[in-house]
Amino acid sequence: MGSRGEALLGNGRTASTRLVMLGGFAGAILAITISTVLSWDVIGSGGAAQRARAAEASARAEAFSAPAGACLNWTRDDKSDIRQVPCTEKHLFELIGNVDVAGVFGKDAPFPKTDQWLQLQQERCAPVANQYLSGKFDPQGRFKLSVLLPTQEEWRNGDRQMRCGLQVPLPSGAVYPVIGAVSTQDQSDVHEAGICLGISGKSVYDPVSCDKPHSFEIIGVVDLGAQFHEGFPEQKKQDEALLNACTAMAKQYAPGQDIGKKGLTIAWDNRSQESWNAGSFRVNCKLGAPLPDGSGLAPVTGSVRGEVTVGKEPAPAVTSTPWPGTPATPVQPPAAVPHPSERPPAHPPHGPAPSSEAAGSGSGG
Repeated sequence: MGSRGEALLGNGRTASTRLVMLGGFAGAILAITISTVLSWDVIGSGGAAQRARAAEASARAEAFSAPAGACLNWTRDDKSDIRQVPCTEKHLFELIGNVDVAGVFGKDAPFPKTDQWLQLQQERCAPVANQYLSGKFDPQGRFKLSVLLPTQEEWRNGDRQMRCGLQVPLPSGAVYPVIGAVSTQDQSDVHEAGICLGISGKSVYDPVSCDKPHSFEIIGVVDLGAQFHEGFPEQKKQDEALLNACTAMAKQYAPGQDIGKKGLTIAWDNRSQESWNAGSFRVNCKLGAPLPDGSGLAPVTGSVRGEVTVGKEPAPAVTSTPWPGTPATPVQPPAAVPHPSERPPAHPPHGPAPSSEAAGSGSGG
């Protein structure tokens, strides 16, 4: 059974960093799109249609001016139905505070470019998030920074407020719904066992079902906090613990399967000191494969529990992506399927059924 750590697979933390960068970029585009939507005039032919548009415009304005701690949701790709909802309901964005950037951009400054907004988002919203979460924000966790921005017209009129928020974006730019305030959540960036992470080129992409090309198959979650009670464990200690835990987990997840012969290897995530300090102790154990030249992740099709095909060439890069901020439907792990050796025969055996005594005694084979 192959059981090397993340270096073989291009280092899982590099993949995590990739997710952080793409998540941050998606947040910036989302913010610009939302603020543009919020500036739409209410127009219509009158009657019920006009009243409906007026109600939506009012809800958008309320959402844009909501205080820190408010949660926002939308169902349309263009986010035209954005509205404030209780954080106990499904939502896509949690407001954490406002930042005034007038000290950086004077009254005659042009509207910033996307890369400038991204830099401001990281520099100004990260401290806001840390304060909002009482020093417990995990910048490498599942929640990523995002912002709501003034429109260009509002910018020309002197609005220099950047509304910081947190959300769970995917590499594609789509966003997962959340139930509950961030302060009540475990920020560990983990997935359920049975979920596969998609692949675009040589990199991790949005979760998919395992019958589709993917980069990793998640086989379980390990709570490092349950093993290390004396504080943050250095990576070597994490690797030692996770090698044992993930190897045992692989045997339990796919009993009787020779993972190495299938071209797969066991990998896991590590936690940084910063994540540990924020309370992110859980990590994923997963299965994947490197490309032959070691330049990235190979596309894998099929679950380790069945037939598996490991590609020798990089997967095609995903070129068709949703609008940033599009609500995503979480992929659900498949229902537990017994290993083939545990399944009953398709047809009953010939001859009389064995007595209960015989059935109870010969089970070991």
